[in-house]
Amino acid sequence: WCTPTAPSVKLNVDRSWLKQQQAMGRGGVIRDAAGRWKGGFSAGSREGDALCTELLALEEGLLLCWEEGFRHIVCELDCLGAVQAVRGSWRVQDNLHKHRDIIWRVKDMRTWNWVVEISWVPRECNSVAYNLVC
Repeated sequence: WCTPTAPSVKLNVDRSWLKQQQAMGRGGVIRDAAGRWKGGFSAGSREGDALCTELLALEEGLLLCWEEGFRHIVCELDCLGAVQAVRGSWRVQDNLHKHRDIIWRVKDMRTWNWVVEISWVPRECNSVAYNLVC
């Protein structure tokens, strides 16, 4: 994990399948350029799939950043499918995606008056977010 360049904050989000509880968990952590904790969240769900849960974690994390007044966000997650779904412009075939509503909301959030970079990182670089969910 690398700190973001000020004035950016870094948002790491992740999801986890909790086999014993038959439930999905999601969470995220916001840290500043010094690596200090600025906020976080965790939640659970008994419905959905891994991609849905990862997208919901991304949406919740971005909303938390907005509500806390952060306007330069470097967001990292270890789900390449989620990153690919929310980056780039909307395509006609995206209307057929089963998680189109969440994808659309995240894409819309990216147009707000702020800078949001979303990128993929290997799981081992996302351990704080992962541990929030477990």
